[in-house]
Amino acid sequence: MKEKCMGNWPGMGLILAGAIVFLVGVIIILFKELNIPRYWIPAVVGVVLIVAGVIVYRIKSL
Repeated sequence: MKEKCMGNWPGMGLILAGAIVFLVGVIIILFKELNIPRYWIPAVVGVVLIVAGVIVYRIKSL
């Protein structure tokens, strides 16, 4: 079996926070450009954050 390397990644929290802020900004810009009602923004941001969390979980579990 492979040993898992679960060490801390320096700066990973800041990188993840920056990615979240970036994704929210991109979603807001897309909503304004595509004239989608503002009340859909929280739902889409929530789905994107769930997907990002699943991806990070899968990467760390390798």
